[in-house]
Amino acid sequence: MTLRLFTSNRLEILANALAEVLEEPLSSALDQEIIVVQSKGMERWVSMQLAQRHGICANYRFPFPNAFVHEVFQKVIPDLPERSPFDPKTMTWKIMKLLPSCIRKPGFETLSAYLGDTERNLKRFQLSERIADTFDQYLLFRPEMIFRWENGEENHWQAVLWRELVKGTGT
Repeated sequence: MTLRLFTSNRLEILANALAEVLEEPLSSALDQEIIVVQSKGMERWVSMQLAQRHGICANYRFPFPNAFVHEVFQKVIPDLPERSPFDPKTMTWKIMKLLPSCIRKPGFETLSAYLGDTERNLKRFQLSERIADTFDQYLLFRPEMIFRWENGEENHWQAVLWRELVKGTGT
């Protein structure tokens, strides 16, 4: 597996560089090209650019950065679980489980008011999903903030919930 990193502030330049690299076939027709993207929208755009340039876009895989890094770690760390405990889907369910006890704590008044008195699972799931997605973005773009939270330097509801989430993962 060869890792190639291209940087530019213009997506068109990156798409052209990628298309040029992909003109050289892999050693096996069964191997997939891996193209790390930031969003589903970017995946669609890159797919369309490649199809426009090559006439087809097939046998490509488009993981997000966190998933790709976890995949690479799995290859070198044999006991690493298949799914990261910080995968947004995994975090969603863990947050959903943590919210009922957390919203009783100081600082969670806004979430408590949002969820209301009734135990509405759909609303709690949707909120958990949004929080998990936000935490995923923080992991990627604000790791220093997450580090401060883990060290107990901040005590707002997100930091408290994050520490509860980390405590539950055993990391």
